[in-house]
Amino acid sequence: MMPQTSKAGRTDAGYTYVAMLVVLVGLALAAQVTSVPSATTAKRAIEEQIIFEGRAYRDAIARYWAFGEEPSYPASLDDLLNDPRGPNVRHIRRLYNPDGWRLEYGADGGFQGVVPNRTDAPLKQSGFPVDLSEFEEAATYEGWVFRFVPEEEG
Repeated sequence: MMPQTSKAGRTDAGYTYVAMLVVLVGLALAAQVTSVPSATTAKRAIEEQIIFEGRAYRDAIARYWAFGEEPSYPASLDDLLNDPRGPNVRHIRRLYNPDGWRLEYGADGGFQGVVPNRTDAPLKQSGFPVDLSEFEEAATYEGWVFRFVPEEEG
């Protein structure tokens, strides 16, 4: 079968090929624009890990507080792992990246929370769970304070 010729005597066979190339280039550009860079994906994974570890520490501090006869905050991360007030009492399974956290001390000398030891800006700025809503719009990870505050009785 011979390619059709136009009135001017040219063939129309190449136009479909050019149109397909234009479509493919457009699809490739769209895919490149919508893909997430691997650095962004890695930082999101780090943020999920920070949230997991921070909640684990905050919950362990709460268990430490509730365990003793007289409530108090732990003096060190090791106290969460091995409570000195009772034999074989653990409030956390293991210490998560102890060098990655700074302790936030309370009035009684013990620590009531942990803060990530990072000064860079987080990607996540909104959409936090209710218990972490104070993290919204934090300028740095230092704004992500995982603090246990006992409920007031009364």
